Amino acid sequence: MNQGRIRLRPTGLWLLFGPILGCMWLAAVNYSNNLVYGILYLIGSLIFISIFHTWRNLSALEVEQVRVHPTFAGRAAKLEIYFRNSSRHSVYGLFFARLEEGRSWRSSVPLALPGGEGLRVNAGDTRSVELFFPAGRRGLYRLDSLLIRSSFPFGLVHAIFCLPVAVDYFVYPEPRGSATFPPLRASGDAGYSVSTKPGDDFAGVRPYMPGESLRHVDWKAYARGRPLSVKQFTGEDGQELWFDADEIKGMLLEERLSQLTLWIVNAEKSDIPYALRVGQTTLLLGLGPEQSRRAFEALAVAGARL
Repeated sequence: MNQGRIRLRPTGLWLLFGPILGCMWLAAVNYSNNLVYGILYLIGSLIFISIFHTWRNLSALEVEQVRVHPTFAGRAAKLEIYFRNSSRHSVYGLFFARLEEGRSWRSSVPLALPGGEGLRVNAGDTRSVELFFPAGRRGLYRLDSLLIRSSFPFGLVHAIFCLPVAVDYFVYPEPRGSATFPPLRASGDAGYSVSTKPGDDFAGVRPYMPGESLRHVDWKAYARGRPLSVKQFTGEDGQELWFDADEIKGMLLEERLSQLTLWIVNAEKSDIPYALRVGQTTLLLGLGPEQSRRAFEALAVAGARL
């Protein structure tokens, strides 16, 4: 870390420790007690040395990557931090907080660690930690700054480092509503591709899109040296599953988005390809992590005019 940006602040322990030292000093002055003077000098030396060790403990740490995983509204967002300690001594007692934009470090939001104990990073070691914080309403958010602090070894001084991260993350709508899918549409509606769900008749292949499920890849053709392609089928009635926000009636915007989210979650669990239309955004029929990620992101940033 940038050692010039590490700030030292007294901890709340001084509210108790300070008056005790003051009383000892008064006793030493009034009674000319050399033993108390010696104890005060020893404590003062330890405090001075601890300030240096607290600063050095945090300065040895290097943050390699910060990542926030997308989540659904009403759940906890997972924050992953990857550390590297290239120094010859271990780093002890690390705690973390989320710093709101324009706020001081005193109004930061603490991030709980598993077990409630401070993080330790051994000398020459690389490790990661997972932190959780409550997600807000659906939308696109940015984590501007992360506060890292340590009060090792005696807890008398905080070494605080404000790490600018500027990481964007999505909060998807909460999946809730009716589990019943909408009526099927005719295959190839509006000129879009047919289904990849195996039915009665083979309808050809199309190029594989990155992130799609590998279950329907034509592996025999790929083994013969051809590019990756996806098999397409049509059933007896050639129908497809479409999720269209405009066709959901009698619901408020957030209720419609939650309903679409639930349908997508259930379609992925049931391995049923689907298409999504949200306002001017249309996702072609597909299945897999990339399809669901794009669908959830479109729902997360859907405007009020939908």
